[in-house]
Amino acid sequence: MRDHLRRPVTDDPTRDRYKEWLHVNVFDHASGAIGLVNVSVHGDPRVQASRGVGAALVHLPGTGWAGNAEVVAAPAVPVGVLSMSTPAVAVAVDPVGHVAAVGRLPADRLDLSLQGVAVGAELGAVSVMEFGSGHLGWYVYPRLRVDGHLVVGTLDVPLSGAGGYADHNWGRWWWGDDAGWDWACWHGADGLLVVLSRMTNRAHTRTGLVLLTVEVAGRVVRFVGDQILVEAHGVATPSRRFPGALAALFADHAAERLPARIVVHAANGFDGLDLEFDVRDVAQLVMAEPAQPGFAFLHELVGAFRCTGLVAGCPVDSTGLGVLERAG
Repeated sequence: MRDHLRRPVTDDPTRDRYKEWLHVNVFDHASGAIGLVNVSVHGDPRVQASRGVGAALVHLPGTGWAGNAEVVAAPAVPVGVLSMSTPAVAVAVDPVGHVAAVGRLPADRLDLSLQGVAVGAELGAVSVMEFGSGHLGWYVYPRLRVDGHLVVGTLDVPLSGAGGYADHNWGRWWWGDDAGWDWACWHGADGLLVVLSRMTNRAHTRTGLVLLTVEVAGRVVRFVGDQILVEAHGVATPSRRFPGALAALFADHAAERLPARIVVHAANGFDGLDLEFDVRDVAQLVMAEPAQPGFAFLHELVGAFRCTGLVAGCPVDSTGLGVLERAG
């Protein structure tokens, strides 16, 4: 296995800026459910004041959001070679790339268990880039086929052959730095996978590195920089905010204005893709910096997309589900 957690060593002078998480998305085209499971550590993992966060959220059409974000002291987060957990939320990746995720939050109407196996092509090697006062690392796993079980309130949703995505992020920065990102994953009912990564300043008025990765029929094509145009239209606002205590402290951010529609055009002279993503709901997660005053917001925009184009010689005409995360 090439990937592993990047925990700080004992004499690391930047360990108080440490951040790391494992992240899984599921897209169930049969029910329309879109879910995310994420376990993270923020700050020196030996220090009681540092935070571990386990987030498990699912959006189901006609029902809305279920789940929550659970906050614990960082030393209380068990870790393995490539696994992290809080009492109610866990993510693990084994040496051959199988992914498992659990979110058991009955008080928040959610019980979720996922098992993912790679079915797509390799999406790329480790990427490390400047971010805020430090750096951000990113490792993306191949497209997943996901089986498992989902309970939202009284609704029982078996998951069989759902779409899946998983990645791993780590680095050193402060929440509150003048830095942010737009990241998106769109999964087609026909197996198409499109991943967008765009680095920005915190206000999203300046854009840095932009990358669009498309996996279709086992082939991978990447568009970079000015080969990609991203347009935002309309206004959407969060319907749910997590975790409750932090959300209450930042009540003035309850009506953050996010795009209601994202349009992406990509072309490199050989390949081209046009994608339209319509947002159906938004959740807001508040991230507080444990080592110094500072905070950031992670907005999860879920919805449906349609895209057309020609990629790696394959005509594309796909619909599906997606999530766009805006951080800053």
